[in-house]
Amino acid sequence: MKPLLFVTGNDVKFRTASTVCKSYGLEVERMSIDIQEIQAHDGETVARDKALRIFEELQRPVLISDDTWMIPALKNFPGPYMKFVNDMFTAEDWLRLTEPLADRRIILRQFVVYQDKRRQELFYTDIDGMLLKEIRGRCQYPHTSLTSFDGGKTTVAERITQQRSAIAESGKRTSWHDFCEWFTAAGSTPDRKAV
Repeated sequence: MKPLLFVTGNDVKFRTASTVCKSYGLEVERMSIDIQEIQAHDGETVARDKALRIFEELQRPVLISDDTWMIPALKNFPGPYMKFVNDMFTAEDWLRLTEPLADRRIILRQFVVYQDKRRQELFYTDIDGMLLKEIRGRCQYPHTSLTSFDGGKTTVAERITQQRSAIAESGKRTSWHDFCEWFTAAGSTPDRKAV
């Protein structure tokens, strides 16, 4: 089977997709293209638009992934704006902001969208994590120095520096699992109504 084209410039997202897809016997290849993303208050709108615009540019089936990060104690801040906030915040800023919170949950709402000329299929999963009260590990995504998906044993940043996927290795179900099950059950030409 021909590899699936996953369009992303994000090493972490590619590592997660590759790890999960491989467990289903699927291979993903990576391409990075510059595309102006729309801004919206919900990640689904952003993900659907991105998939459609990338498909229109490449004219071949594509996969995209988009993340929304929600901290319930902060009214689900930063939502779909994590990339922008991480460009402004340091790990120390995240620590100062979240240290007083009693509710330490952080939720990754992970969107995966498959787009071809006949259909668009969207998969999303909420993956529960926790915010630690100490900085552990450093990488280009400052919030990950406090974020853990394995009950505080490791942070996402620590996994990233080890070239590992904190999400794929957490044992938690992801949108990639849902996509892989749909794709392998439906085959490469699934009888699905276009969205």
